Formats: sequence, structure tokens, C-alpha cells
Amino acid sequence: MLSPPLFSQLQPAVLVVGGSVRFLASSCQRAGWQVYAADRFGDADLLAIAAEHRPLPSDLIAAGDPFPELPRIPFLFSGGLEHAAAFLERLDTTKTRAAACPAAVQAARDINQLATEAAAAGLQVPDTHSSPEGLPTDGSFLVKPRDSVGGQGIAGWRGGSLPSRPSRWQRVHAGIPHGVSLLLAGGQPPQLLGVCRSLRCAEATAAPGWAYSGSVTVAAPAWVSSVLVLADRLARRHGLHGAVGIDCIVEPSGRVIVLEVNPRPTASMELHERTQGMSIARQHLAAFGIPSPCLPSRLQSSRPTASGKAILYATDALTLSPSQADTLTELSRRWAGQQPFPAVADLPSVGSPIDAGSPVLTVFADGPSSDVVDERLAQRLAQLREILRQPAIRRGMLSTAAGARNCI
Repeated sequence: MLSPPLFSQLQPAVLVVGGSVRFLASSCQRAGWQVYAADRFGDADLLAIAAEHRPLPSDLIAAGDPFPELPRIPFLFSGGLEHAAAFLERLDTTKTRAAACPAAVQAARDINQLATEAAAAGLQVPDTHSSPEGLPTDGSFLVKPRDSVGGQGIAGWRGGSLPSRPSRWQRVHAGIPHGVSLLLAGGQPPQLLGVCRSLRCAEATAAPGWAYSGSVTVAAPAWVSSVLVLADRLARRHGLHGAVGIDCIVEPSGRVIVLEVNPRPTASMELHERTQGMSIARQHLAAFGIPSPCLPSRLQSSRPTASGKAILYATDALTLSPSQADTLTELSRRWAGQQPFPAVADLPSVGSPIDAGSPVLTVFADGPSSDVVDERLAQRLAQLREILRQPAIRRGMLSTAAGARNCI
């Protein structure tokens, strides 16, 4: 379906590593880099832009540098690796780090340190416990694996046996989830890259449980000023650096609850690339003093006001056939129109098995408003779901990497 490009041997190279790296790899490519990629999926559109792809093992405890023959090239990481401090430290010895240092990552993910910094910014975090002892079992608390990515493995706490993975218990807050994207660089004030809210058509994605289903861009609300204060404290006191995401819940009363900090580029950031016509990877690398090969350029003369993405999850086990892959490619081309960005991405390779409850692909929509984008995403999800029901998609084996394709 897709064939890899040819790259110049003189083109500067960068390594992108993580659970799923298609977005970050494409952002690096737009900034002029030759991209080497290591993730757990090797989706067809990633293979089309990467100079080379190597699989990232699910267990990183003893994993080494996936490209040892490329010493000192810069490396960036995406979702999932904030939980793999030892692996990141090993990469530090062979590559040039263009990512938050392990100490900053640990501070950003520590709920106690986050609570302190959030309080100083006039915000708060959910009531959080390391044990369920004495907590209600009516679903008003969530049990969250400490290494969860994209909401995977999170469930309402109903009592019973303790989870096998290290976990914490956190109070549920009703409201609308938002993601704030920021750039932290060299002691400068935090730069707001954009704000997203959760989808209004999330049910159409069939995302299981609390799994990430997608985002839509919105205008920056007034409460973002407090999040900027929080980000500035994390940068100055703990060394957080580069492109980072801060996830919040906005309650009906308007109170803002900080859920977590993602100390690296997040999946929703590509929506700001679509509306602003820039490369997040370029800005992230520049924050670490690494200039990109290409000069900054706006990718579109006419950009949409709003953009959104939705993650389509499989309701049954399936395997993608060649004819269905061709249909998806054609749909992406038609929906994209004259835009330089894809309308369908994270395309699984032909023959790759996908388990029920796992992500299949990502679909995008642009429009004059967030509401219009929600409607277009819902329509496209329905059309894609119909394609998946066609006989050319056959049931397949269970995926060993279920639920980790699209990391936030």
C-alpha cells in the first residue's frame, strides 16, 4: 500500500522512539530530518516516512539502543517511555537527548510533587491514594496503573482483589477533559501551543473504558493562565523542558482539576500543527538547542479554524486485507482534499492482527468550528465502521500489543 521514501545520506538524522511514533516521526520529517523510528507497531504510514523502523520490545527493562550504529544522533520519545527511566538513561549514553531528563520526568509524574506545584498555581489534583483501604467501592474512585498510557487499564474501583500492576486510586471528577500543549525552553515563559477538549462523539469510537478516544481543538479559555503558571514552576523547579502536555478536567462549576503531566510531545499536538501549519518537532528540538535542517515555513496558506482526531477501536478481532487497505488509503486522499496532512493515519499493515478493544486507526477532520469538527468525525467514524464490517476484513489472531497503538 505504501512504499518507503529515498533519503539523502547527507540529511541529518533523528531517532524517534515510543509506543507509537507516527505523528512525531512525521513532524520531524516536515522539519527536514531523516527519521529512524522504533515503536511497537510499525504502521504502514510510519514505514513510508522512516528511513528505517525497528520494533520496540514491550519489556524495556533490559532493552538497549535500537540503533547502536547511529551514535550521538538526537532522540525524542513519545507516549509510554515516561515510565521507562532506566531505558531512557541507557539511550542517554549513546544518543543526544532531546527530551526531558529522567529527574524532570519523575518529578512531573509524581502526584505528590504535582499537587504541591498545582496548589501554588491555584489549582488542585484529584484525591489520590496508594491503597484502596477505607475507600468507597461505588465507582467514585478509579484504580489507575502507575504505568498507564492513554487511559489504558483504568477502571472504576468496585472492590475485590488488588490489581497485579502497581496502581493508585484516584477520585473521579465529573467534567470535560482538556489537554493543554506547551513549549518550555531555556528559562523563557511557557509558550502555549494550543488547547484541546475531549470528543463529543467518543462513544462512536468504541474506546474501551477510560481509553483515549481523541481530541478537538478549542480556543484557549481563561483558566489556561493558571496552567501556564504551573508549567513555569515545573520548568524552573524541576527542569521540565521541551513540548509537554498537561491534562485537566473542567468541572461544571468551572473548577479546574489537574490530572497529569505528560513530559513529552503528546498525540493531540498534531492538531495544532494542522491549524497553525508548523512542526511541533522543530520547536521541541529547538528548545534543546538543536536546529532543524529546514527553515521554518507555514505548511498551508489557508488553515482550518478547528481540527480534531478520533481513534477508531475494533469491536471484533480483525485482520486488514489488501483491498480494505486500498479503500482506507483512497478515503484518506479524498477527505484530505488539498490539505498537506492525512485524513486517516496510523494505518495498520496488511495482515496485521488487531484484537477487539484495540485501536485500528486514527481519523481526522477539520472545520470552521469545534462543533462542526465533532459532526464530521462522527460521520467518518460511521463510514469507517461500515468498511470494517465488510467481508474482506476477516477475523484474526489476538494482538499482543492491544490497547497501546495511539498513546497520548
